[in-house]
Amino acid sequence: MKKLSENEALAHGIHTVHHEMDNGELRFRLVSDHGSSYILTHGTADNGWQKSHVHFVKNEFYIVEDGVIIIALLIENQIKLQRLCRGDLFSVSVGTPHNIFIGDNAILHTVKFGGGDEDWNEYPLLDRLIAKTDITMILKGEPK
Repeated sequence: MKKLSENEALAHGIHTVHHEMDNGELRFRLVSDHGSSYILTHGTADNGWQKSHVHFVKNEFYIVEDGVIIIALLIENQIKLQRLCRGDLFSVSVGTPHNIFIGDNAILHTVKFGGGDEDWNEYPLLDRLIAKTDITMILKGEPK
């Protein structure tokens, strides 16, 4: 086995992009030129909702390594909320507006696949709808 350098990875269209988000969460990305990507997200104690968005070409697949997340989906003008815990998996289909609430110190893996160019489109309507939603009971695992 040979370890590849950053330059060798770039020659194959693979690069890394890392960010600290406004809410403090850390995102570590491995991105390919053909459009697929992998993101490792480390939450903090001050996390919350990310930004609502929709993909028109890409699928997204989530794996919860540790902690709790809530996924919000907008399906037929109805908000669907689902609590996911360690070991849970979830897939979001093309064209489904969605958002993720990152619970305290959660660790999340995200895989995006199925398209070329950037395919992240804001969906502010879902942001407005979930802003009115009390998710306290869902985070604790209690019925809505």
